[in-house]
Amino acid sequence: MNSDRWATIRRLFEVDKLSRADIARKLHVDPKTVRRALAFKEVPPPRVVTLRSSKLDPFKTYLAQRTKEYPDLSAVKLLAELRGMGYSGGVSIIKSHLRVLRPKIPDVFLRIETLPGEQAQVDWANCGTLRVGAALRKLSCFVMVLSYSRMIYLEFTLSQSLEDFLACHVHAFNFFGGIPKKILYDNLKTVVLSRVGRDIRFHPRFMDFAGAYLFEPVPCNVRAGWEKGKVESGIRYIRISFLAGRPITSWPLLARDADHWRDTVANVRTHGTTAEKPIDRFPADKAALRSLPARDYDTSIVRPVKATRQAFILFDVNAYSVPAALTGKPLTLKADPHHVRVFNGQDLVAEHPRSYEKNLAIERPEHRQEILAIKRKATASKISDAFLALGPVAKDYLAGLASRRTPPCPSPRQNHGHGCPLRKTELLQALTHALAHKAFGAPYIQNIVLQQRARRGLQDTPPLVIPNKPQWTKITVEEQDLSLYDDLFPGEPHDPLVP
Repeated sequence: MNSDRWATIRRLFEVDKLSRADIARKLHVDPKTVRRALAFKEVPPPRVVTLRSSKLDPFKTYLAQRTKEYPDLSAVKLLAELRGMGYSGGVSIIKSHLRVLRPKIPDVFLRIETLPGEQAQVDWANCGTLRVGAALRKLSCFVMVLSYSRMIYLEFTLSQSLEDFLACHVHAFNFFGGIPKKILYDNLKTVVLSRVGRDIRFHPRFMDFAGAYLFEPVPCNVRAGWEKGKVESGIRYIRISFLAGRPITSWPLLARDADHWRDTVANVRTHGTTAEKPIDRFPADKAALRSLPARDYDTSIVRPVKATRQAFILFDVNAYSVPAALTGKPLTLKADPHHVRVFNGQDLVAEHPRSYEKNLAIERPEHRQEILAIKRKATASKISDAFLALGPVAKDYLAGLASRRTPPCPSPRQNHGHGCPLRKTELLQALTHALAHKAFGAPYIQNIVLQQRARRGLQDTPPLVIPNKPQWTKITVEEQDLSLYDDLFPGEPHDPLVP
């Protein structure tokens, strides 16, 4: 019964003095309704709701028990269970009943204020991508906020690696001039390796860093980002006030603009919560911060590396040259945001500016010269080996060359500017003739060969080159000794140059 009908019945009975039957006839209601309304003198009678039966009624006790034991069971999962029990209804009515069994309790947040120097909050902001040369790099923003003063420090990076994370901390501490007692974090992998309830396993290198700077890392509860609301608010402010509408074309330019915005806008504005400027509250914060250590923590990336056969080490999708003598040796790489250094034990063997492009080969000129010198030496060694393979005559001739410090003799594949390469047979004949006359040097051998060819009426022909198959040009065929054919022409005179 609604309030309007209850009030009308009471007025007709108490003021107009109508009987219960007359009131029922006048209002076209049941006499029982009139009697019930007159029984409540101060408030309307409670509304009687007649519940309709539902297909879910026989299963509500089961649902209550299951949701008590397993609060996260979904309506779809429960529907499958009820189907096996004979339920013929749909999933919508199950969802409605689950809202009754598991009412959503609105979150209530307690505003927490901290003492000066007591706490800072840290988080990353993902800021899209940035083109560096031909490469696309992910752009991130490290943010640290002092909880008392709301002083903010921000730094843009091209990765969220542990080393970049630690370096940003060092830069923030130096900017604030001290270290807070506690720092609040989300459950970042660079801070927390694993977490089961209250059992937290921190990243060991991060804890080394925390031990060096004597602050306490405090991870937020899982899915409880509001616990570090000050840095979350700071990130929103950075997006709205600094990043919105700003074209990002250069990482160094972005860093410069961010520092200027931090000092001239962010830290000198009137904060919406404290109603004071962060820079005005900062002296109290700074006075309570822990002193900085004598030296900054070394946040360099340290990696074991091995030089390739081309005398390069690979790092961050780029190749950096090292001395050729270190090819194949285990080395140590140390990289900071601006330099890549390579060590052999404790010795610095290579240093390069760090590149954030991709698939580049960064090479020092002296390293290339070392490789070319090794290649020339290897080529000379191959020529010497090929020359010695000609036999004992070649060995004796090479000894004569060494004793006179003259240029080495040509190999069978050299042509020295003339069309046809030297043949093994004619080279052996020329060596024998030159050795007999103690004529040591490539020009003597070349001259003897040319005289031999002229006496035989032979003309130099250029080597065969097949443009479409350059690899065929390099094919060599073992020469055969043709002196056996001399027996077929016993009357022919011998070449005077041939012994």
